[in-house]
Order: sequence, then C-alpha cells, then structure tokens
Amino acid sequence: MKANEFFKAMGINAVKQFLENDNIRTKETHDDLKRLVESHELVESQGGYESTKKELQRQSILRWINPETERLRVAIADVESCQ
Repeated sequence: MKANEFFKAMGINAVKQFLENDNIRTKETHDDLKRLVESHELVESQGGYESTKKELQRQSILRWINPETERLRVAIADVESCQ
C-alpha cells in the first residue's frame, strides 16, 4: 500500500502513532508518511486547504519563488493525494 493510501485509510492521528512507535517497516515508507504528516500540519497552520491554496496562488501571481512557496506547493500536492 502506498503511503498516501495508508494515510487516507488510517487518518493523521493513527499515522502519527505509527511514526511515534516506529512501527513502519521501511525507511522510504517512514519518510513518506512523515512528509505527509508535516504537509498536513503545514496546511492546517496556514488556515486550512483553501486558505493555503489561495496563498500559493497569490505568491505564484507575484512570482515569489522561494523555499516557502515550493514547500506550500508540495504540501498542497500531498494533501490532495490523500483525499
């Protein structure tokens, strides 16, 4: 099962528990799940999915290309992959 499918099926709280208890078999899956949790937390810290997407569009219109813009782009893609 892919990390995003596992995340979608289990939810963020269960995935956090798996990560905390180190119950992930492969480093690749562990890293993918950790990235997905971080992405969801980043999106929530920015006011949720819609707010983050609008902020990313605003930065894109202004042509602000920086590490934060790229991180938002990845976070949005991660959240969308888990829906």
